Amino acid sequence: MSFLDSASFRLWDEAPVATLTQAPDVKWLGLVWHLSPSSLGMFRRCPRQWYLRYVKGIKEAPGEALVIGSMFHETLEWNYQQKIESHEDRPLSEVVEYLGDAAVPKVLEEAGGASEVKWDVGGDVALAVDRARSDAERITTAYHHSVLPRVQPVAVEQRFEWRPEGFPLPIIGYIDTITDDARIVDTKTGKQVSKKVKPSWQLQGLTYANAMTLPVEFHSISRAKTPSIATPLESGDDMIVYPQQQQSENLVRLIRTMMDQIEWYMHRFGPDQEWPALGRLADWSQNLLPCKMCAWQKDCPAWVGEEIR
Repeated sequence: MSFLDSASFRLWDEAPVATLTQAPDVKWLGLVWHLSPSSLGMFRRCPRQWYLRYVKGIKEAPGEALVIGSMFHETLEWNYQQKIESHEDRPLSEVVEYLGDAAVPKVLEEAGGASEVKWDVGGDVALAVDRARSDAERITTAYHHSVLPRVQPVAVEQRFEWRPEGFPLPIIGYIDTITDDARIVDTKTGKQVSKKVKPSWQLQGLTYANAMTLPVEFHSISRAKTPSIATPLESGDDMIVYPQQQQSENLVRLIRTMMDQIEWYMHRFGPDQEWPALGRLADWSQNLLPCKMCAWQKDCPAWVGEEIR
């Protein structure tokens, strides 16, 4: 099944091998084959962090929040895969059983083991895993009750590739869910619920919406003892990014500018010299220092002799 096939955008159930084996532009030194909304977001936060992750290939240890979100998403995908044909959600008991028996072990294995996760509270790893499992079960149960019945998927974790004219590399990503009424649904988990699209979601939402010319609606789920959920049903258009022609043109220019900047860093510093650690100097609009979320902060030259606060 193919949803769209055009000169600038392709969406497949399975990506042709040719798209991954074509030689990249020489300006990228043969080091980077594609970009994604998340990788572009990382470059905006800190070039050094992007360099270590995408040029040197060093993966960060995942944090507790990411692990819990992955457990939830893995379970959601398992339910949706069969719902594409059945049009029915699995019973909650089966969903919770899958989460504990399959999703939790899979996510921890992909993280390199429970001991490799950056748990919010150090000490007993087994206790941290139980707490994460409990959080994932709680938000999954709440979402199963209030949201799943009104979502009918036609595709889950769908790979897409977008390469407007002038892009030296394609943008590749994976969409959580495409529904039968032509919506993209992206779920976000966190300590608190958000009732509007966060600035940190904008790049992803704008890219998905304008690449596919479909609205992107965000669902936010809190990990509170009594989870709160915000979707467009509760918050209206504050949780939706709509595709727009002018917006698409603006987005292409902005992404192309970021690509130009990455190319400049490639030539200025190359693959062996560390890139500048600009995340150290957050501006007035950021209420969270990017360095607090960076696995390489301890060895960062921007923090020599200092402790992060």
